[in-house]
Amino acid sequence: MEFLLELLFEFFGELFLQLFGEMFGGAFKAAWYKLRGRDHELTAAQETAWSVMTGIGAGILTVLVVPHLAIRLHWLQILNLLLAPVAAGLLVERLRAWRESRREFSLEVAGYAALFGFAFALTRWLFGQ
Repeated sequence: MEFLLELLFEFFGELFLQLFGEMFGGAFKAAWYKLRGRDHELTAAQETAWSVMTGIGAGILTVLVVPHLAIRLHWLQILNLLLAPVAAGLLVERLRAWRESRREFSLEVAGYAALFGFAFALTRWLFGQ
């Protein structure tokens, strides 16, 4: 039972870091738009590059602040690397839908958030201790 509780705590800890990074990236993107005077959306290639670069950047920042991985078992780290970005993508999409008062699911938002989460998790996995 203790192992299961530790596993859940570790998974949700990594998921929380990803969600925090995604929210920080979204705030940074909004500030960047305001500073540059842009009001149009990015193309799919630009949005993909943005998600990957900010995911890597947020991953590096969190490794500097929290260098130890919460999940210690290698197979669970791999499982986290696959599942946490998908969970983060779905959560970010639903939070954004709630904030925008829309009911329909946006595969693009979920995909970009999951891509951010994967770049974030992969960076932490490669450089974390």
